[in-house]
Amino acid sequence: MTEQFKDRALDFYGIDFAPIVRVEATDLPTITVNDRRMDFLFLLADDTYLHLEFQTTFEEVDLNRFLQYDVSAYELFKKPIQTVVIYGADISNALTYKNYGSVKYETQAVYMKNYGGDQIMRELWTKAENGEVLSEIDELNLIFLPLMNSAVNRSELAKKIQDEDTQVRLMATVIAISDKFIDKAYVDQLLEVLSMAKVLEEFEKRARLMEEQARVSQSQNSIKDYLDVHFGMESADLQKRVEMINDLEQLHRLLRSLYRADDQQIMEDLIEAAILRQENPK
Repeated sequence: MTEQFKDRALDFYGIDFAPIVRVEATDLPTITVNDRRMDFLFLLADDTYLHLEFQTTFEEVDLNRFLQYDVSAYELFKKPIQTVVIYGADISNALTYKNYGSVKYETQAVYMKNYGGDQIMRELWTKAENGEVLSEIDELNLIFLPLMNSAVNRSELAKKIQDEDTQVRLMATVIAISDKFIDKAYVDQLLEVLSMAKVLEEFEKRARLMEEQARVSQSQNSIKDYLDVHFGMESADLQKRVEMINDLEQLHRLLRSLYRADDQQIMEDLIEAAILRQENPK
């Protein structure tokens, strides 16, 4: 999802945010509400978070749930969060702001009803028929066709994409992002086009990467919490240095060493040593 979204997805939606850096795991207990979980949470280049939800229906109570997600995510990451809701073609208007008294909650809405699915489909079909390479915007249009108004058989388009790697990547993304609202018959048609083994391989590869990133993030947060408890705001710069360490083994080793350290200078030395080991592994 990070690979597919990081460069052009926000432009595609007309959303003016910093570039996406990575996707965060959303199945952590602290951000699960009533056995449901937020759709996507992205870390942005300006050190804030983008919470992205996909909806084919709207009820006012949805905002209550989104607010709970954001509060829980803030408790975990301690960084500002902006929420954008992508509505399917059946929704033309939705509540974006709710006043809870001392708490005021605002989201941003994007309506896929405003995207001409049939026209986009014809353009993509022509490009695929001619063997043209799809642009980033073309790929995003293809991914989000299930949310647009379209009477065309979209699964047939997959057969026209000549590059097999591109075909698998795009169709895997379609299924992954659309699991809440995609029509089962459409999924079956996509899987007929693709090799099931290759789709599963793509999912498993990305799932392993996402799981590792989640463990790295949790270890970083544990170290930062430890520094915050011991030194408060004085450790802010040191906590930033911890975010540079993304090797899980180094993070675990560092945390054990910090528990035995006596003062802040020793902790600083341990963190710098971990960064050096990561940059220059033996």
